[in-house]
Amino acid sequence: MFKLKHTRRALMAGLVSAAMILPMGVAEAKEKAPKMWVIKDADSTVYLYGSFHLLKADTKWKTPGLDKVFNSADTLYLEVANLDDQAAAAALVQKYGIDPTGGLLKPYTPQEQQLIRDTYSKYGLNIDQLVMLKPWLASLMLVMAQMQKEGFDPNAGVDKTLLNAARAKNLPVKGLDTMEDQMKVLASGLFGEESKALLDIVKEDANVKETFGKMLTAWSTGDLKALESLMIDEMKVKTPQMYEAVMVNRNRNWVQPIKDVLAGSGTQMIVVGAGHLAGPDSVQALLKKEGVKVELYDYSSAK
Repeated sequence: MFKLKHTRRALMAGLVSAAMILPMGVAEAKEKAPKMWVIKDADSTVYLYGSFHLLKADTKWKTPGLDKVFNSADTLYLEVANLDDQAAAAALVQKYGIDPTGGLLKPYTPQEQQLIRDTYSKYGLNIDQLVMLKPWLASLMLVMAQMQKEGFDPNAGVDKTLLNAARAKNLPVKGLDTMEDQMKVLASGLFGEESKALLDIVKEDANVKETFGKMLTAWSTGDLKALESLMIDEMKVKTPQMYEAVMVNRNRNWVQPIKDVLAGSGTQMIVVGAGHLAGPDSVQALLKKEGVKVELYDYSSAK
């Protein structure tokens, strides 16, 4: 990612989208803070942190431990290094987000179309002007509008904040994905599940305030079980192929690059959406299957 439907979780957790399997023998840190993991070998230390892509301006998420890790890093790795490149995003939206047939509303009954129209209108969006969009993009626009109405701001999110901080200190920034990689996944059709998911988001609109709040609280306090429940469980059941494409396959694709980083030297910080660090198919669970030791970071070590 909520007790919102699966697409909202996929878009939040998978893109734009820290919790999980605790390694055996590692005690959970007592600090109420977003969870972070550490991977070490003889000459390398890699920190793995789960981000919340949009945050409220007053969200308390920075800690001395996080500052210590960031300030020690030789490189910052994000999902996408140029996540604020609006020109690149606009060009890719034209390539991957447009349906020239204008068929966005065709899968729905007249009653469902009216519900969709009314819900989008609530957020200042005219669905009749968006019919040329593919469902993934129309869904994302609604989710963003919902979050912004509740006070969430992409410029206050973890990724953008750390990106700006890295640029300010001339810290190199690299990406595990490209912006095009991400849009290709979303534009692949996701096996026909995306139109149903758009309708589910609309139907769950009444719950957004409560569910966004639950998700933010779970992330910011490091509630691992709640995050897995909110960000992963229902998506796996309701849209399993979407879960596989947006979450699991991307997690698998990151395993080798992370192992390559570990094979180098120095200290690196990797920041990905919290959903990618949640559940049995998380990045750290896949790394453990490859024989990589992943431990929960102890924030008290920074004191």
